[in-house]
Amino acid sequence: MVREEGRISALQACGYQVSIVLATAILFVPGIVAQKARSDGWLSLLLALIFGLIVAVISSKLALRFPSQTVIQYAPRVLGPFWGKIVGFIYVYYFFYVAYYVQRQFGELMTTAYMQETPIVVFIAILTLLSCYAIYQGLEVICRVNQIVLVIFIPAFFFLLALIAKDIRWENFLPFLESGWGPPLLGALAPGAWLGEVAVILMLAPFVSDRRRVLRTSVVAVVVLFLCMFVVVVGAIGTMGAEVVARLLFPAFSLYRRIHFATIPVLDRQDAIFMMIWVAGMLFKLTTFFYAGLLALSQWLGLKTYRPLIFPTGALLAALSLMSWHNISDLVAFSAEVFPLSIDFVNFFLTGLLLLVAACRGLREVNGEFLYADGEEVKGSPGTI
Repeated sequence: MVREEGRISALQACGYQVSIVLATAILFVPGIVAQKARSDGWLSLLLALIFGLIVAVISSKLALRFPSQTVIQYAPRVLGPFWGKIVGFIYVYYFFYVAYYVQRQFGELMTTAYMQETPIVVFIAILTLLSCYAIYQGLEVICRVNQIVLVIFIPAFFFLLALIAKDIRWENFLPFLESGWGPPLLGALAPGAWLGEVAVILMLAPFVSDRRRVLRTSVVAVVVLFLCMFVVVVGAIGTMGAEVVARLLFPAFSLYRRIHFATIPVLDRQDAIFMMIWVAGMLFKLTTFFYAGLLALSQWLGLKTYRPLIFPTGALLAALSLMSWHNISDLVAFSAEVFPLSIDFVNFFLTGLLLLVAACRGLREVNGEFLYADGEEVKGSPGTI
């Protein structure tokens, strides 16, 4: 059975969870909540926070029941060999599904906002090759680099947004609950789904050095992500109005373009800074879900290592990202209507089902052995699929 030998700290795991969600969430969430909830978009974020915390608790509790195993390894023990295999395959596909979705998001922004004449396949190929190289270096190296980037990312993120605070028109948030609670609830689906991506801890938990802090790590990550998305949504709606934000393809990008330094011309293109930060975040998100998918697939197949799969799978994901959507309009509609529900099915329903069944059976892992609540050992060798 394949094993990843790298070790990461709880702080690195938290930073990793923040990076992988924030990179894509800030791209589409402001526009989606503005479409669904209009001036009450900020309220949608508060409701999404509740859902995100629920997913963080469910996934962390499940990971802590089987601390040295990934979800692919213990699913057959929880649900039985057949259904465990089926659920394991769904997780494998889920990780790859998010990966090729990220590839297409990256390509669309680069060709739409920056280099319209460059074929989208060029950007997808570059991002994929960088991700393949990062995965080949291993999880520990990826997390260390991410930690450095995040130290720059978060302060710069809030500093740039603080510069547009003076332009916020608070009347853009009125009237409050004009159409009742329905629109804010609908608007909460997308950001809630993105916050639920912290469930990737199901694949990372076995490699966290202090596993007892996995729950705290996930909760902190959700709160940090909520704060980041909240200030972007408030900033976008407050400065441009919900009607305008709802029509924009990339509201966060447009928001950063409104920042100007009249006295320091060299700092007058804040969208370029945003782009550099965002590209780094997209690389880490693709790398994370690509890595999780490779590790999951190799464990599902019983391979000794995932490395021979890196480049062939990367090419397949790049092809899927190009074939799955016709244009940017398809991708935006997919991001608002399909993507949130599809990942909620995995992060909330399947993960919750595994936790519920494991709890009802009293099944957990102790010192590498699968035990029932009465201490009886589960038959079969741990970690086989």
